Amino acid sequence: MAQPTRAPGPEPRRHGVAVGMLAASLLAIELLAGMQGYVTQTVLPLLAAELDGTHLYGPLDAAAQAPMFLVLPAGAWLLARFRLDRLLLTFTGVTILGAVTCALAPSMGVVVAGTVVRSLASGALATVSMGAIVRGLPARHRQLVLAGMSGTWVVSSLLGPLYAVAVSQSLGWRWAMVLHLPLLVAARAVAARAVAAGSVPGDHDGTSGERVPWGWAAVLAAGSAALAAPLGAWSALAVLVGAALMLRAVAALLPAGTLHARGGRRAGLSALLAVAAAYFGSTLVLSVVAHDALGLAPHQYGVVIAVPGLTWAVCGLWTGTRPALDDRRFAVRSRSAGLSLLGGVLVVLTTTVVASGATAATAGLVLGAALLGGGMGSLYPDLLGRCLTRPDPDDGLTDAHAATAVVLAESVGLALASTTAFTWLGSGLGLVEDPRARATALYVALVVVGLLAVRRLAAAARA
Repeated sequence: MAQPTRAPGPEPRRHGVAVGMLAASLLAIELLAGMQGYVTQTVLPLLAAELDGTHLYGPLDAAAQAPMFLVLPAGAWLLARFRLDRLLLTFTGVTILGAVTCALAPSMGVVVAGTVVRSLASGALATVSMGAIVRGLPARHRQLVLAGMSGTWVVSSLLGPLYAVAVSQSLGWRWAMVLHLPLLVAARAVAARAVAAGSVPGDHDGTSGERVPWGWAAVLAAGSAALAAPLGAWSALAVLVGAALMLRAVAALLPAGTLHARGGRRAGLSALLAVAAAYFGSTLVLSVVAHDALGLAPHQYGVVIAVPGLTWAVCGLWTGTRPALDDRRFAVRSRSAGLSLLGGVLVVLTTTVVASGATAATAGLVLGAALLGGGMGSLYPDLLGRCLTRPDPDDGLTDAHAATAVVLAESVGLALASTTAFTWLGSGLGLVEDPRARATALYVALVVVGLLAVRRLAAAARA
């Protein structure tokens, strides 16, 4: 995407009440989004069993990813053309439509359709919400909110499963998908009102005339869908083609030179992509690794999957309130955080190779998960702040482009690694039969990704 240059200027002054309302509502939205993630994980087996749709897990996962990538690149165009408050309210309505469709679904196919609608809204809202952070909050408040967003996951990781289980058992899984929606609507309405009160219009800096790169967006979505394509003996080729398509598309959609940048915000964006791939590729599959490869029971691996989010949240709170604002401090902190991430991958790899009992396996996975979550929490607020804050001299990235690029980089890293990991663990792509061997091979590959993340973080620390 072309980046018009704009001279940096003083931050616009925001009314104190509007800033406070916006910060509080953004934290509430993040809390509810975190809970929604746990709700989805909890009710998925229940709805699949009732609707006879366990064979559609793959297409359902693709439905949650591919449409989001189709609309993510349009974020800068949306932020430039429309008011933030209107975007928040409009896409909140689309989210509700998708959720209600899923809750009323008579078949798994309708659930897939509802998931597509929700994914379209979530892709747009991810950029819109990041735009609200960038434009609606002064720099200091912005850093505190980024830290607070990490902290909300302490609560959501505890409340989400409890809410989902309680509502599902008492009222059914359909109610679990929608009963919390009034709170989400209220939080988004408050955010929209605060944005309007703070007079945060579209970013009319020349970006409104840009064309949305729909072609590359379609390539990105197609690549995401190909990763989960159930093609039997051709699955390995589908994964390779899907990964190649996603990497080519993201290289075109991110600011020019991002993937090979030697410093500045562009290097930070490439670091975010690599870090997201290493972290989410390692942690989102922990339950499958624990159960299928190491034979752990649900009450044992339940502890394991809770650890990364909790340690990320706790470390993120500390880091976010003590931001590394200069290059030297960021270099020191990002180096230690990157090594923590890499160490976590190595510990999980070692566990899959040598653990011989449930106790040893649980302990190893908990330690690896804690290192992974701690590394992300120690890094994430600073890395996001570095990607979103304009440097002096200006690097030509507008606020809208920075917000879109951050969401795109993290989302692509997450989807590319996690979808590939799930596909590999579930099928071995017809190459490996033993679940433990599959897990070992996966974490060997993730060590390489972790080394790449450490290298890109070193580049991000340079001005």
